Amino acid sequence: MPLTTYQKISYRWFGRIARLINTSKLSQSLKLANLGVTEEIYLSSAIFTMLIVFLSVILIAIILFIIAFLLNFLIPMRIVIFLFIIAPISAGLVYVYYLLKPTFVAKNRARKIDMHLPYALNFIAAMSAAGVTPAQVFESLSKQEIYGEMKNEAMLIYRDMSLLGKDILSAMRSAIDRSPSKKFSDFLQGAVVTVTSGGSLKTYFTTKAEQFMRENKQIQRKLNETLATMAECYVTTAVAAPLMILIIIPLMSLMSPGGSSQIFLMYIFIFLILPLIHMGFVIIIKSLTPEV
Repeated sequence: MPLTTYQKISYRWFGRIARLINTSKLSQSLKLANLGVTEEIYLSSAIFTMLIVFLSVILIAIILFIIAFLLNFLIPMRIVIFLFIIAPISAGLVYVYYLLKPTFVAKNRARKIDMHLPYALNFIAAMSAAGVTPAQVFESLSKQEIYGEMKNEAMLIYRDMSLLGKDILSAMRSAIDRSPSKKFSDFLQGAVVTVTSGGSLKTYFTTKAEQFMRENKQIQRKLNETLATMAECYVTTAVAAPLMILIIIPLMSLMSPGGSSQIFLMYIFIFLILPLIHMGFVIIIKSLTPEV
C-alpha cells in the first residue's frame, strides 16, 4: 500500500524516534488489523499528530489571551492553568488513540470475518467439489464482493502465491499468523494439517462448510431469541412506562401546589431521558445485529 504524503513527512521527521520505541506488540496489532504500514511509519504518524495537536491547543490558548488583552478582559488564573494543562493531555490522548486503534480495527475485522466465514466456506467447498485448485479457489473468492472481509483474506493468500511465489501451504501459514479471526485461523490450520498428512482438501472443505453452517444456524437462533427479549424490554421500558409517567406527572402538577416544578420534570423526561432510552436501545440492537 503506497504511503500518503502525511506518512512520508512523519517518517522523515520522526522515523528515528519511532525506531527507539519498543513496538513488538504494536507490530502484531498492525498485522492483525491489516493497516498496510510498518510500526515505525505508524508511530511516526502518531508522534507527528500528537505534536500538531499540542501546538494547536497552545496556539488557541495564546490567541485567546491576545483577544482578552485587547478587550481588556482579565482571565482567571485557573483558566490559564487549565488551557496550558489541556495541551499535553490532548496530545497524550491522541497518542493513546493511535496505540489502541489497531486493536479495535483487528477486533472489527475478526467479527466481519466470522460473520461471512460460513458462506465463504460454502463457496470454497463448491469450487473444490468442481475440481478447482486451491490457488484458483482463493483467486475466485478474492473477487467476490458479497463475502466482505473474507474477500480481503482470500486476496492476501492469492497475493502471496501469485506475487511472492509462495506455495499454498506457506501462503496459508502466513494467513494464519496475520488473521485476527480464530475461527478462520483454525480452518486454515486444519487445511494445512490435511494437506501435510495426505488427506483430501475437497472432503475437508465440505465437512467444515457443513459444520460452520450448523453453528451459524445456532448463532442466528440465539440472536433471534435475544432480539425477541429486547423487543419485550423495549415495549415495557420505552413505550408503556413513559406513557404512564407522562400521564402521572401532569396529574401530580394539578394536585400539588408546586406544579411548575412537576412540569419542568416532565420536560426533562421528554427531551432528555426518553431520547437517551431510545438511543440506548438503538446502540444495543446495532451491536447485536450483524452487518449485511
